[in-house]
Amino acid sequence: MMRALVLERYGPPEQVLRLEQVPRPQPKPGEVLVRVKAASVNSWDWDLVAGTPMGRISGPFKPPHKILGADIAGTVEAIGQGVTAFQPGDPVFGDLSEGKWGGFADYVCAPAKTLAKIPAGVSFTDAAALPQAGALALQALRKFEGLGPGHTVLFNGAGGGVGTLGIQLAKAKGAKIIAVERAEKREAVLALGADSFIDYRSQDFTAAPESYDLIIDVVANRPAAHYARCLKPGGRLMLIGGTYGSLIRVALAGLFRRDKSLGVLVYKASPADNLALAELCRAGTLRPIIDGPFSLEDGARALRRLGSGLAVGKVVISL
Repeated sequence: MMRALVLERYGPPEQVLRLEQVPRPQPKPGEVLVRVKAASVNSWDWDLVAGTPMGRISGPFKPPHKILGADIAGTVEAIGQGVTAFQPGDPVFGDLSEGKWGGFADYVCAPAKTLAKIPAGVSFTDAAALPQAGALALQALRKFEGLGPGHTVLFNGAGGGVGTLGIQLAKAKGAKIIAVERAEKREAVLALGADSFIDYRSQDFTAAPESYDLIIDVVANRPAAHYARCLKPGGRLMLIGGTYGSLIRVALAGLFRRDKSLGVLVYKASPADNLALAELCRAGTLRPIIDGPFSLEDGARALRRLGSGLAVGKVVISL
């Protein structure tokens, strides 16, 4: 048996998440059993707990997974038939969102192909903070070829996981960084290398015409025309998060633009990207910002922390 945060219906995390004893899973062919040491909380977890419209796409009436948690780090406990890349005791991490999830538990079975080994010197907590947010930031930055000195990158929602990692990645390329967030997170994002800060509650970042080469937006709370207005000629918008309606509207508007690119990032979980990010952490050039960590017993509080919008960096559950 093992401990797990179990979810059977949508609602406030304090009411619908229960810490229970459930059977420990057994690895199938191609899978490994991971003893979870840390798991980070993503916006998808919040959507699937709260039952937002985005969360109900794959489960209109009840959550599609009884145990949430996609970003995990831990040690290999056992391997299934055909697995040769890992051995028991190996430290591993990865994003399980394309499978059965299950990371908010003492153990989880994961397809071996979704995992990478954690480099020496990188903690389980930091490794768990990297996969989804880090790969999203990395994949969005790649959409702007040749990013470097002379380019201006704006992060809307800069204080979350994607923003705090993305600021560091873009700054390392020499770009100028504009961070958009609530005022309470100003010092945290400036400390990561942002060159200037905009409090979204008092200033509209889209009001400045042709100011940004690249916008990475995890909120998607502006009309498509406003995004186009503030992009430089040849500039690019990459939406990473937002409501279903806002994402569709921007994607449709982007079909009719030629001088500026308006698009939605199609995310792909990538062990190779995760390993590249972890190597940057090992080298000291990338530092995950950890909100917490919370215990598994405090899992509902961890979900509430992310849902409140007050978290800085990645909310992590440590087991």
